[in-house]
Amino acid sequence: MSRFKKILPMVGFVWVIMYFAFHAFTGEQGMRNLLKYQQREKELSQQLVQLQACRHSYERRIALLSDENLDLDYLEERAHAVLALADSKDIVLTYKAEAQTKPLRNAPLPCS
Repeated sequence: MSRFKKILPMVGFVWVIMYFAFHAFTGEQGMRNLLKYQQREKELSQQLVQLQACRHSYERRIALLSDENLDLDYLEERAHAVLALADSKDIVLTYKAEAQTKPLRNAPLPCS
C-alpha cells in the first residue's frame, strides 16, 4: 500500500499535465484553432485588398462624374451602356451573353 501511495501523486500529476496539454492543442483556444484563425486572417486580408482596389476603382469612376471635372465622353459612354441606346451613326456589335450563374461565396468582386 505504501508503494501505491508513493505512485498515486505522480500518476495524478501526469494525468493533469496530459489533460492540460490535450486541451492546449485541441481546445477552443488551442493551437489547432490558432492555425485556423491565422488562415482565415490571410483570406480576409486578401479580400480586404480586393475590396480596397474595387473601392478605388469606383471612386475614380465617380470622380469622373463630379461637377468639377465632368468627362462628357465618359458620361455618354455610360449612358449608352446603361440605357442600351445607340446613335444612328454608331456601329453596334451584338454578342451572346453567357449563362447567369449564382455567385459563389468567395467569388471575386466585379470591379469593372
